[in-house]
Amino acid sequence: MARLIRPEQAKQLHFLLDQPEEVLIEFCKLAIEYINSGINEKKCTVAAKKLSTTYETVRGALEALVALLIDSTKLALSEREFHTVVQAALETINEKQTEILWQFITSKRTLVDNVLRASCQDELYFRDLEWRIEGRIASRTIRSQATPVIKMKFHLDTECVSEYRDKLHPEPVDHAPEAEATKQPPTRREVLAETDPAMLQHMIQVLEQALLEARTRRVRNYVKPTPS
Repeated sequence: MARLIRPEQAKQLHFLLDQPEEVLIEFCKLAIEYINSGINEKKCTVAAKKLSTTYETVRGALEALVALLIDSTKLALSEREFHTVVQAALETINEKQTEILWQFITSKRTLVDNVLRASCQDELYFRDLEWRIEGRIASRTIRSQATPVIKMKFHLDTECVSEYRDKLHPEPVDHAPEAEATKQPPTRREVLAETDPAMLQHMIQVLEQALLEARTRRVRNYVKPTPS
C-alpha cells in the first residue's frame, strides 16, 4: 500500500495527538472550513494562543489533517486499512483518536470527493496518438550506430467523450470567414514529444505497471462510483 502519511506530516499530526481529544475534534472542524473557504488565520492565531504554541505549528497541523482527509478519500481506504496505516505511521495514537479521525474522514468523504472532481474538470484526456520513427541512412562514414528517434504527437482533449463520437457524428465543415470568426475555442490540444528506444521501453514499463495497479481492489473501489 502506498504511504498515506509522510514523515513530516506525521510530525505535525503528533502535535494534535498530544492535545486533549476535544482539541482534535475542533481541528477537524477547522479542516472542513479550510477545504470550503481556505485558511482562517484569525482562528488559527486564537488556537495557537490557547495551546501556547506558534501560528506556524497550528497551521502545519491543520494542513496535515487536511492532507490526511484528502489522501484517504483518494485511496478509498476501508476502516480496517485506515486503522492499520494510521497506527503504523502514528505510534502514539490511541484507539479513541483513531475513531475520531475515521469518523471525520467518513463524514466528509463525499464533500472532499466532490471538491476533487470539480478541481479536475480541466484535466486533459487522451484521444489519439500519432508516431513515426526517424533514423539516418546507413553510411560507411558513420563509425558508431545511429540511434533512431521516435516522434509522437499526443491528441488531448479537456472534454471526456467517446473516442467514436467524431466518426458517428462528424461536425459539418464551414469554410466561411464569419464561421471562423465565431468558432468556439477548441478544447483539444496537441503535444509533440520525441524519445529514443531505451526511454520508450522505460515508458512502456511504467505504463504497464500503472495498468497492473489499476486492477487492484483499492483503485477499483475509487473508480467504481466515478460517473462516466
